[in-house]
Amino acid sequence: VILRGLNMNVREGTIYALLGPSGCGKTTLLRSVMGRSDLDSGEIYVKAKKLCNVGYMPQELALYNNMTIAETFNFYGQLFEMSADKIKSRGIDLLKFLDLPKQSRLVGSLSGGQQRRVSLAVALLHDPQLFILDEPTVGVDPVLSHSIWQRLLEMTEMYKKTIIITTHYIEEARQAHTIGLMRSGILLAEEGPLELMHQQNCATLEEVFLKLSRKQEDSGETSDNKRLSIKYPHADKTPPRPITAGSFWSTKRFMAQLFKNVVFHIRNTPMLLFIMCLPAMQVYLVNTAIGHEPKNLMMGIISKELPNGFSDCNFHPNLTCSENGRPYSCRYMDQLRKSTLILHEFHNV
Repeated sequence: VILRGLNMNVREGTIYALLGPSGCGKTTLLRSVMGRSDLDSGEIYVKAKKLCNVGYMPQELALYNNMTIAETFNFYGQLFEMSADKIKSRGIDLLKFLDLPKQSRLVGSLSGGQQRRVSLAVALLHDPQLFILDEPTVGVDPVLSHSIWQRLLEMTEMYKKTIIITTHYIEEARQAHTIGLMRSGILLAEEGPLELMHQQNCATLEEVFLKLSRKQEDSGETSDNKRLSIKYPHADKTPPRPITAGSFWSTKRFMAQLFKNVVFHIRNTPMLLFIMCLPAMQVYLVNTAIGHEPKNLMMGIISKELPNGFSDCNFHPNLTCSENGRPYSCRYMDQLRKSTLILHEFHNV
């Protein structure tokens, strides 16, 4: 069990910072909210019902290395059915805000931190109502990290955006409206940063997290025996996913996928040559290996038509139904002798 008895509430128009060590279930929770992982039981309610209303930045890089930054914006913008002018204007704004290099740079040529900033830009590109950002400030310069947090706060205050963010940097999460402290799949506390420090009588959030973790250890909630003894309910059927993909067909999404594949093959010359040469290679191999006349193949022959066997073919007697007095068995043998078969006559089976 990864998530156990978790009850999390995110208020609209606020930043919710989810804090916890690696492996505590933060990414699993976000994937479940996005509908990428199914729950065994329980419910997730999200006001944004469609993917186009959510901006998701995963922990792993979900970018195409053979695309430029501009092409990446164009691809994801078309997936979210944005107009070309909107994609261009938003792209210029995000390049400046996130201190990204020129749009003509290939994503694969960027550093790890720059690639994460491109991933964040993709999540912000279509300006949705809900943002789910999995560790967006990892590997980012402190000055830029501060700028990102200021932008996120501005989005919540001016445009009432809702943001769920995970981070390992506990102190930077003090800027969030609500903090959820998570450990071993359990939400230890969920309050504003000042309220948490006041309740636990601590000066920093690190002290709060340490104090709550020790309480959890003392209660035995993290022990293997306690985990195995608790029986969690299982739903009769898989709970519905909170966010749906939208319509089955979209011309813009189709064109985006077509554009992505064209760019991939143009920039991947070995793959393009392989795809072009593969049909010719298949035709050549099939024609070379299949359909040829067998050579030196041993074949046994038995004829019920000729009383004395195929030696009767040398005298042309009118023994049975034939054409021009020559038995059909003899005529058939004449054709077989023209082939490369090795014929052996037998008088019975």
